[in-house]
Amino acid sequence: MQLFTRVILLAVTVFSVSAVPRFGEDVGLEQVLFRMVLGEAEGRGLTPAAQTCADIYVNATGKYGDKLANATTACEEAADRTNGANTQVTNATINQIRVQLLTLEQNLQLCRNETDSAVFLNCTVTSFDKNLQLLDTSNSQAYRAKSQFVSNATQVNAEKSNCISSAVSEAKVQSIQAANDFNSCLDKIPTQREVPQQKEQQKKELQLTQVPKEQVSQIPQQKFEDLPLTN
Repeated sequence: MQLFTRVILLAVTVFSVSAVPRFGEDVGLEQVLFRMVLGEAEGRGLTPAAQTCADIYVNATGKYGDKLANATTACEEAADRTNGANTQVTNATINQIRVQLLTLEQNLQLCRNETDSAVFLNCTVTSFDKNLQLLDTSNSQAYRAKSQFVSNATQVNAEKSNCISSAVSEAKVQSIQAANDFNSCLDKIPTQREVPQQKEQQKKELQLTQVPKEQVSQIPQQKFEDLPLTN
């Protein structure tokens, strides 16, 4: 029984840590441990009481597994929503840069089309400061957007990792508790067997110590009949 419990505990601990396949490097490890548990259980031929303990354990770990899957899914969905919101903000800045560059190109093209040298110089001088301002503004916005994009990605990944780590840690604690409950359930089986046996033994002892009333009432009469008759 102790060996079976150790295998269960080992499987629970490793499975809890790598319960989310996409974040685990060795997907087959928990499967091997699960087969070890099944093999140990089949080899020992669980009694009905032990099977009840095993069923309770399986139901509990199944519930915790579903809870972990839902929690990690929620972490993924939250990260996706944050990424979507960040992308909208970044795209708004990028669209503004595109408009400014388009205005810059139009200003340059307008001057470029002038064939008269005097008009061309006048156009260039007139729009020069404005074009430089557009270029400088666009350049600064592009740097900020790029930096913000990297910062947002780092922050979202960190939040998602912490969220999943927290969910896995909680599932690990719950799974270990389920394994401890399973072990405790197995430990109680011998006690549960002794109680009916003790009651049966006490019942037999009580029956041996009690004399039926009919036998008690017949004893004086039998003794009287055995006495000799006298005048």
